[in-house]
Amino acid sequence: MISETIVLQSAGSLAVAVLALLMAFLQAMFFFRKPQFQWFGWSAAVSFSGMLYAMGIFFEYNASPGPWNRFGGRMEYAAVIFLIHSLYGFTFAYLGINGKRYHMIAGIFHALVLISLWSGNYLLSDSFAEREFLGLSKPFVETELGPLGPVFVFYAILSTCGAIALWLRHKVRKLRYRRPYLIGVVFWVLLGTHDGLASLGWIPAFQYVMEYGFFAYSIVVIWVVFSSFVDISAEDKYRVITEFANDGILVIQGGKIVFANPASSEIIGRQIMNSSASDFLELIVDQDRTKFQEYYSRLRHSGDGPGSFTIRLERTSHEERIVEIRANIVHYRNRPAILGVMRDVTERIREEQALAESKERLARLKKMESMGLLAGGVAHDLNNILSGIVCYPELILLDLPEGSELIEPVKTMQESGLRAVAVVQDLLTVARGVAIPKKPINLNDLVREHVKTPEHRQLLDNHPSVTIECDLDERLLNIKGSRLHVLKTIMNLVTNACEAIVSEGRVVIRTSNRYIDRPMKGYDRVNIGEYAVLSVADNGPGISSDDLDRIFEPFYTKKKMGRSGTGLGLAVVWNVIQDHDAYIDVKSDAGGTEFTLYFPVTRDEIQDKSSPVSLEDLYGNGETILVIDDEKRQREISCRMLDKLRYKTKAVSSGEEAVSYLKDHTADLLLLDMIMDPGIDGHMTYEQIKKIRPEQKAVIVSGFAETEQVKETLRLGAGRFLKKPLILEDLGVAVKKELGGC
Repeated sequence: MISETIVLQSAGSLAVAVLALLMAFLQAMFFFRKPQFQWFGWSAAVSFSGMLYAMGIFFEYNASPGPWNRFGGRMEYAAVIFLIHSLYGFTFAYLGINGKRYHMIAGIFHALVLISLWSGNYLLSDSFAEREFLGLSKPFVETELGPLGPVFVFYAILSTCGAIALWLRHKVRKLRYRRPYLIGVVFWVLLGTHDGLASLGWIPAFQYVMEYGFFAYSIVVIWVVFSSFVDISAEDKYRVITEFANDGILVIQGGKIVFANPASSEIIGRQIMNSSASDFLELIVDQDRTKFQEYYSRLRHSGDGPGSFTIRLERTSHEERIVEIRANIVHYRNRPAILGVMRDVTERIREEQALAESKERLARLKKMESMGLLAGGVAHDLNNILSGIVCYPELILLDLPEGSELIEPVKTMQESGLRAVAVVQDLLTVARGVAIPKKPINLNDLVREHVKTPEHRQLLDNHPSVTIECDLDERLLNIKGSRLHVLKTIMNLVTNACEAIVSEGRVVIRTSNRYIDRPMKGYDRVNIGEYAVLSVADNGPGISSDDLDRIFEPFYTKKKMGRSGTGLGLAVVWNVIQDHDAYIDVKSDAGGTEFTLYFPVTRDEIQDKSSPVSLEDLYGNGETILVIDDEKRQREISCRMLDKLRYKTKAVSSGEEAVSYLKDHTADLLLLDMIMDPGIDGHMTYEQIKKIRPEQKAVIVSGFAETEQVKETLRLGAGRFLKKPLILEDLGVAVKKELGGC
């Protein structure tokens, strides 16, 4: 071959260098226009590295052995180092792989290699070698490789193959431009491998040709960059249109997000870069992925899907957001895609759920209230009936001599009456609308009191295979409540737990302090605050979901015939909880049931219990008491009891009669029934009497409860309120205190 061939080869290297420099400038312009796309910058670095390599070859072609030839060789190998680093930078940026660790480690390594290259003879020696290339008429002179030169050649080849492997193994299924890019880089690597092996003298070579492989590779890269730049510019037009939309707008291809407006990024909670298309499926919480995949498959294959559907997305902060998506098939970048409009409906869904819970709670309360009104009316009538059964045995026992054979039968009558009164009290508790007097109490004290009661001992006798354990927090805070009502609640829950166990089992009563720092949803929604918690758990068969919705209804019971239960036990629990501004939670499964009660705590101390009063301390001094009651039997009972307490009594049957009587007569105290029919009630009666006698004292009684009407009467000046049936000691204390005797 003629010698002019050398001139042509060196001219070819120079041409490649000039073209590479122009491409580097062009790609740098793309990068400055779109700096968020880092792979534009790395592609410019690749072109610049190619320019350095071609210039090194140019020097070697045209310089004889000496400094300039050695300079060209070192420039060639330096360019290879830059090229490897830039190749990985481009690959990581385009594929969306985090390359910080690689750039840190490889950057240090490549810097050390460059220092060794320019300051020592490890990679290139001081001697020169002549290569007999088939395509050149005279030998090609270049710097001889140093002791580490072959290692570096293999490092360059393997590093480039590693970059190819990243492109092949990347999880993106339909990455644009991957095939042409791989063809270009493989062609370049093959030519580079040829040159590397030729520099080692291992194969005969036509001449060094890697710069032409690089030229082909650079053309592919700039085509990828230019095409992507055009696509991104086109997307910017859409982005301008969608930038200020409140709804998120997404384009999904192959399951990847290839376009997203700012609202989408705000909803998703992360910046979506079109260059590293995010897998939309990875943003969806695990439980909703199948739902989205079914919708996506149906929409992609048939173009038909529901108008909208909701899924939950997980943000980078692990916060879940509920989004509503409407989607349609479109063509994007000449390929089918799904255009989705996404709206954050988290707050709306939560408000709807809260509203549904409120409606459910309101319906439950209304149902309980209506049943309570029925129970309250029944309780009032029963109290009047029970007055004779409870009060007369007490009066009879006072008159019977010691050792009388009638004492035990009369006591049995009295105890039966008191048990009936307890049922009526349950009805009154269910009735609610009652102002329960509340004092500081401690749940631990009430649990200990309960396990010592005859009712508890009877429960153990009835269920010998059931063990009852107490796990009480000794640091339990006090609550404000009614001792009797909370004690009844504990008894009902323990009884219910024992009767739920079919054979052997155990019931555990626990107390603890608990601070709720955010609303907690259970059977009830427990609000933020400090609570003394009481729980009663059993290992019975559990409560079915159907029964769980009805267990607190009055008269609802699943107990078999022959077992105790009026259907009021849990209804009483529910109403006591409501009256104490407390909350209840129920958890039940095949392994058992646990009732957990949350009582607001108080820092008030428990007051000392009052000592019992003897009957002699309650005797009066002959004061006159006017008994006002529409029930004849109740008038008789009240008068008998007051006579026993050494008071003078006068009885009238209505409010009107009482007002008329007091116009001409006086009474030291009124014993006034609140509910009288027909005619005016107790409140109106006392109101009219106060107009006649402003200083008139009164004790009011009722078979119902301490209602708002009762409280209004107390505010008028009445001293005490007693519930029917009357107990002699309670009546004596109230009358004595109102008359100023104690």
